[in-house]
Amino acid sequence: MSTATLTAPLPARQGWLVDRRHDLISTVGGVAASLALVGLHVWGGVSSLVLWWAWVLMLDGPHLFATVSRTYLDTREWQVRRRLLLGSLGWFAAGPLCFGVSAALGTQVPFVVFLTLASLWAYWHVVRQHYGIMVLYQRKGGPLSPLDRRLDSVTLYTGLLAPFLAFAVTHPVARKRLGLTGTPTWEPVVAGACFALVLALVVLYAVRQVLRWRAGQRVNGPKLLMMGAALGLTALVFWPSVSARMDFIMFAVAVTAFHNVQYHGVVWFYHRNRYHAAGVDAAHFGWAPRVSRRFVIYAVCGVVFTLLYRGLGCGFGAHPGCGGFDLRMPLAAGLTLRDFMEGLIWGFALHHYYLDQKIWRVSRDAGLNKDLKLGSAPAT
Repeated sequence: MSTATLTAPLPARQGWLVDRRHDLISTVGGVAASLALVGLHVWGGVSSLVLWWAWVLMLDGPHLFATVSRTYLDTREWQVRRRLLLGSLGWFAAGPLCFGVSAALGTQVPFVVFLTLASLWAYWHVVRQHYGIMVLYQRKGGPLSPLDRRLDSVTLYTGLLAPFLAFAVTHPVARKRLGLTGTPTWEPVVAGACFALVLALVVLYAVRQVLRWRAGQRVNGPKLLMMGAALGLTALVFWPSVSARMDFIMFAVAVTAFHNVQYHGVVWFYHRNRYHAAGVDAAHFGWAPRVSRRFVIYAVCGVVFTLLYRGLGCGFGAHPGCGGFDLRMPLAAGLTLRDFMEGLIWGFALHHYYLDQKIWRVSRDAGLNKDLKLGSAPAT
C-alpha cells in the first residue's frame, strides 16, 4: 500500500458511518443510554427492576425485532437465506434440550452450564458488534496499514474483554456462577493486571495516533469516538467501586443498552437504503418496507413483539419481578417448569446471536455493502 494512499486527506463527511448527526445519536452517542441507566441506578437510587424492564421494553426486545424485520419479513431474504432462516430456529430447542438432559441424568449441571454459556455468549455478542462497527468505520475512513488494523482489533478486544474478566473473577455473584468459592486470593491480582493491560494498550494506541497525525496520515475521528465510548463504558461498568454498587441484573442492562441503540441505528439506515431509496420498488420486499416506513411504526412493532415474548416469560415467572403461575414445584433434578420456560425464552436471544453473525458479513456480501453505502465488498 502506497504512502500516498495512507496520507490522502479524508473527503468531506468520510469517516462517519452515516453522517455526523446520525452517528452522534446512535453508533457513538448510544453510549448515553447505558450511562444514563447506570447513573440512575448507582447514583440515583432507581430500582434495578424498573430499569431492567424499561431497557427490555424500549431497547433490547425491539432490537430482536430489528433482526426479524430485515430477515423474516423480507421476501428476498427468504429467497436467498431460506435454509438459514429455518435452520436457525433450532436454537429455540437448546434450552429445553439441556433441561431434558438434566432431568434424564438427575443433575442440574447441564442446565446450569447452558445458562452460563448463554450469558457468556450474550456478552460476546456485544463485543462482536462493537468490533463489526469498528470495521465499518475503518472502511468509511479509508485504507489502513496492517499494523493499524491489528492495533485497532487488539485494543478493542482487550478493552472489552479484560475488564469483563476482572469482574467475572471478583464479583461475588459472578464468581458463584463460575464455580469459584472461598475468599478471593489470586483473583484481585488478575483483576488489577487486566485493568493495567487495558491502560497500557490505550496509551500505546493514543501514541500511535499522534505519530500518524504528525506524519500526515489519516486519523479517523469518528472511529476513535466509537472505540473510546465502548472502552470507557466497559471500564466504568466493571470498575470494582462501581460494580460493587450495582445489582447483578443491571450488568446486562449497562453493557447492552449501547449495543441496542447502535443496532437500531444501523438497521434503520439499512432499511432506508434497501426499501425506501429513490427508484426502489418496495412491493418486492414483502412486509419489511411496511414496518419500516416510519420510525414510529417500526418502534411500535418492536414493542409489541417484545410484549408478546416477554409476556410469555413473565406469565411463567421466568423474568425479574414476575410471580407468574405457581410453577416452582420440582419436576426433575430440582428443576421446575419455570426453569424450563427460562431456557425456552433464552431461545429468542440465542437465535438472534446466531442469525446476526450470519447476515452482517460485509466482507462477503456485495448487496449488504450497497445497502450500507460502503461501496463494493473488499477482497478476502
